[in-house]
Amino acid sequence: MNEVYSWVKNIIIFLVLSTIVNNLLGKSTYKKYINLITGIILVILVISPLFKLFDLDKSLEYYMSTNFFVAETENINKVLLDSEQEQKNRILAEYKERINEQISSLIKNQDLYVIDLNITIDEEPGSVTFGSLKTIDLTAGFKKQKAKDNLSKMEPIEIDKIKIGNEEEDRRTKERDLLTPEEINVKNLLSDFYNMKPDNINISIQE
Repeated sequence: MNEVYSWVKNIIIFLVLSTIVNNLLGKSTYKKYINLITGIILVILVISPLFKLFDLDKSLEYYMSTNFFVAETENINKVLLDSEQEQKNRILAEYKERINEQISSLIKNQDLYVIDLNITIDEEPGSVTFGSLKTIDLTAGFKKQKAKDNLSKMEPIEIDKIKIGNEEEDRRTKERDLLTPEEINVKNLLSDFYNMKPDNINISIQE
């Protein structure tokens, strides 16, 4: 009998409180959400004796605990993934910075300095070439005036025109014709150092 009295009392108290909350909300846009939540709670209160009768309260508690644990696990995994991504981005940024410094040092030995430098690397974790350089776009300038003067005294490289039926080879030949000896030298230097195809390296040296 006491259990029935307690059950009815809980329902009445809840109805009174929910009515007060609804009156306080007025025409608030959140009212429909509050009504939904209070409706679910009211249903649970009404059928709560059945839980005890059929020993379902423990099952309900287990179900709620399990779902709470799953939600917490998903949240933790998301935080870890975000942290891993942030750490990976930081490592890649530092790696790119080191490559930029390497390239600056390499062309410095050629009496050149970096004006503009853009590189792309393979950032796919599952790739066999992960971390390797994909492209280099370099604009450089002469560090010393005498280097420029020496270059101007160099005789141009004459390349015999060979007619072949490959458009790609024609494009490469024309590209080589447009490059200065110094640009070809730097391009080969970077290609050998980073084990890259010369076609993936764009060089421009401003006078």
